[in-house]
Amino acid sequence: MSEKLKNEFRNEKEKLSRMSFGQKAQYIFDYYKFYIIAFVVAVSLIYYVVTTFLNNKPLAFYCMMLNASGPEVSMSEEELESRFAAFAEVNDGSEKVVIDTTASFNPNVNSQYSMAQNAKITALFASHDLDAMVIDPGVFTYYGLNGAFTDLREVLNDDEFEKYRSGNRIYYIDGAIQEKLKNLDADQTESVMAAESGAEVSEPKTGADAGAIKNGDKSRETGDPEAVNDVAGENRSDITAESSDSSEETLGEMAQFAAELMGEPDVVSREAFTVPDPEKMEDPIPVGIIVTDAPKIADGGFFSRTVPVFGVPVVSERKELSVKFLHFLEER
Repeated sequence: MSEKLKNEFRNEKEKLSRMSFGQKAQYIFDYYKFYIIAFVVAVSLIYYVVTTFLNNKPLAFYCMMLNASGPEVSMSEEELESRFAAFAEVNDGSEKVVIDTTASFNPNVNSQYSMAQNAKITALFASHDLDAMVIDPGVFTYYGLNGAFTDLREVLNDDEFEKYRSGNRIYYIDGAIQEKLKNLDADQTESVMAAESGAEVSEPKTGADAGAIKNGDKSRETGDPEAVNDVAGENRSDITAESSDSSEETLGEMAQFAAELMGEPDVVSREAFTVPDPEKMEDPIPVGIIVTDAPKIADGGFFSRTVPVFGVPVVSERKELSVKFLHFLEER
């Protein structure tokens, strides 16, 4: 250290020795505040970079337990995540496990929150990040009919599948209804395009179904059911009365579908729940497993008012881990 620096240091020390503690603090801040601010900013920046790096670990597994929360919940997300990571041996510190237990969604409620939740779920499906879902029956059916879940026969071995089947724990959807809804959606798009372009439709693509969607859409746009008949008379004079009658029947069927299959305004209570009967379905597809009595669900207080159904998203690229999560839920 040079003689000049030694003298400056000695002078500063003498000044400080004659001051009280408060005066010392004020003096140091006045003369060194820029250095102090720079130091604080540097430390904050380092902390931000480190935490961002740690939190942006590659995703090892993502599960969404939708509509699971309630006053009885006694197990945190962090506990579930750490216990499953240890169970599945997927986390060595370089990857992260996410189990979301606080999300909620009801397709029958049109609110900003509901729209935001649906957008989040859609994004998870689009990015193939979603590996497992546990949902109440109404919303599970909503996603199931939209083709969201994997046929369990593709991910479970024969013994596992038979165990759940014999225990009446398989949740089925009807593939015939799923296909019918797909076709009706396609027809709706076609009919709207035809109506907008003013094109004549002499033979609807699927007969009565297409006519039903046309009538339903036009009545919603105008608010007047008679407007449908006016437009049909002007632009679709070749549609017969027989076709119109069939259309009304199909529209009634769709209203029934919406009432029965798109979920109740509130989650289905345990008392009101009945397991879907595959014998009454044209094309039963096993897509869910009822996990009401699974220890992690029951002991954690999740889904206390309703029945939880487990499903493997069809987009998951880690389906082996999805099945491991099912085993984890049922581990005692």
